[in-house]
Amino acid sequence: MDSHADAPLQNTDDAHAGLAPVIAHLKHIKALTLRTGTDLGAKRTLLNAYFAADARILDTGVTPTLLMVPGGADERLCEVIELPAASEAPAKPRRLLYLHGGSWIAGSPAGHRPLASRLGAAVRSQTYTLDYRLAPEAAFPAGLDDVLSAWRWLCAEFPDDHLLLAGDSAGGNLTLAALNVLKSANERLPDAVIALSPPTDLSWGSASLSRKAEVDPILDPNLLPYVSMAYVQDGTDLGDPRISPLEGDLSGLPPILIQCGEAEILLDDSRRYAAQAQDSGSPVTLSLWPDMPHVFVGFAPLLTAANEALEEAGQFVDMTLVASGTA
Repeated sequence: MDSHADAPLQNTDDAHAGLAPVIAHLKHIKALTLRTGTDLGAKRTLLNAYFAADARILDTGVTPTLLMVPGGADERLCEVIELPAASEAPAKPRRLLYLHGGSWIAGSPAGHRPLASRLGAAVRSQTYTLDYRLAPEAAFPAGLDDVLSAWRWLCAEFPDDHLLLAGDSAGGNLTLAALNVLKSANERLPDAVIALSPPTDLSWGSASLSRKAEVDPILDPNLLPYVSMAYVQDGTDLGDPRISPLEGDLSGLPPILIQCGEAEILLDDSRRYAAQAQDSGSPVTLSLWPDMPHVFVGFAPLLTAANEALEEAGQFVDMTLVASGTA
């Protein structure tokens, strides 16, 4: 569902079914976020409850296993979720490294299990959700180093399989930042990439930060400098492409699907990245969803638009791999 019009938050069609309770839930989290101030523990509790708008969302029906993989400084845990038995397995195995969101300071594989498991099922892949290190205890580049180490492990362990990379919010930022690093080092790139509502410019220069402030039910533009300062603590230039993926050389990238709601302040981060990558000749698909909030895809099966976005992600991966002649 591609659109470039900015629309008010309202129910307009079947895709909006389930939106009202999602918006109410997010507004409640936003109010508690403001009330708890800079309490890091509270922020982590609230972000772990991000998708808890309805019991159906949390009831994933999956039993993950835990696996240790190499990290930037040591080993890190991954939640491994198998492809559901009822799913049609692809001819060639697929492995998805998933990077959870949480403003670089929060989030966890368990909290993002609803989204990671459903996305893995949609793209017909075994899913590895990485427990990367969080700021402020482990500031940049610790989390990104963990991502790169896990990716390199996946490449070494499964060199003949299709390897996918995806993430939401801060995890989407890490996803796109990792591409910049891997491409610069001439390392293996993912066969397909999915980024959900990624921040791409940590100098926070997108016009939508102010234009969408009144309709975004969860993100407050005034808090963004706080989280970026927690993530990048040593005075590193925010224009570093490992921090702001928009600042990288966006030519020669693998196929990328960016899904973003139009009712979020980070809308133009997705638009700007997609436009710059497309202008650089990279196959980036931008999918914008009217009236949808930040990382709306995680609210399946309650939210109809989320179900449709997951279907779109599955079609994107299938078509990408078929086009490559390796499906």
